[in-house]
Amino acid sequence: EAVQGATPLFEGKVSGAGITQLGQVPAGFWITFTVVAFAIETFRVQKMVYDPTTCPPELKNKYNPEYTFGDIGFDPFGLKPEDPEELKLMQTKELQNGRLAMLASSGFLAQELVNKKGIVENIVGGLKLDELSLPSFELPSLPSLPF
Repeated sequence: EAVQGATPLFEGKVSGAGITQLGQVPAGFWITFTVVAFAIETFRVQKMVYDPTTCPPELKNKYNPEYTFGDIGFDPFGLKPEDPEELKLMQTKELQNGRLAMLASSGFLAQELVNKKGIVENIVGGLKLDELSLPSFELPSLPSLPF
């Protein structure tokens, strides 16, 4: 890939096409990811279902009708609309955006399976950069951090 080593994740050691990178990620990351995902999902389910230790027997294993699906109470920027209709519209837009992103990711990975090139290489490889008169540009160097 044309941006090899440009990522601060995993000390830039994960390289190649995206489809081959999953096997290069250290096991510690996957363990941490699994534990955090499990904790978030456990918290969500505890909010979604009546607590079987404190609820009446007829409510055991029932959904709490006051629970809004997907709402785990994390909204640090206050983006969640107060109006229920606007919230429903925002949820629908978010679902559509997520579906489109998954479809696009599938296309990227399928292309990588075909020719073993990353998405940036596919895009840049299709351009005829010799024919374009682009000005050269160099990124400024960043100052080093004191820690």
